[in-house]
Amino acid sequence: MTNDNETSQTSHPLLQENLSLFTHGPYVVFDDDSTYAWAEDSTIALLTQEGEDHLIEAMDFKAVHDDDVVYVTLRDLIAAYNRVHGTQI
Repeated sequence: MTNDNETSQTSHPLLQENLSLFTHGPYVVFDDDSTYAWAEDSTIALLTQEGEDHLIEAMDFKAVHDDDVVYVTLRDLIAAYNRVHGTQI
């Protein structure tokens, strides 16, 4: 799914110039732009095909075997963003 605001969200001039303003969060904003949740310890999950099959069948991540998933924390994603862009958010 493509978000129309994707480019502006990642290169927002206010973010580049006034990092000290952004002291709250992180929040995850879902694709409807109206629902969000506190996300400090959230993860992004990448699944193998077998992991995807287990998830769809059970509709629960508890059914996904450890060897069928890799997790990346939101904290790690923000740290990587900071390294790439030379920021400290």
